Amino acid sequence: MSYTKANYEDVDAVGGGLHFLRDELDCVELGFSVLEADPDWSGKPHDHAEQGHEEVYYLVSGGATLVVEDKELDLEPGDAVRVSPEDTRELRSGPEESTFVIAGAP
Repeated sequence: MSYTKANYEDVDAVGGGLHFLRDELDCVELGFSVLEADPDWSGKPHDHAEQGHEEVYYLVSGGATLVVEDKELDLEPGDAVRVSPEDTRELRSGPEESTFVIAGAP
């Protein structure tokens, strides 16, 4: 049996509170990140069409809106949304701190 264990708090955050764990976990295909977003934080619109990566956004705590192709999806803790590689997405936190788990793979 082979496994790798990591704690996201041991991984340096980029762009504020985004912790990329792919390398720390030695993942080959799967991208896995934890985002601790300040109140009223907004990510940049982007897609993953070039890489062919779909993503799943899971809201652990707080509140947020995920904009997918100009459609606003309000999220509550426990909600998960899968986004196709070619769709543009933008994540926005609500008026309180929010924590997300983001996973992506081809």
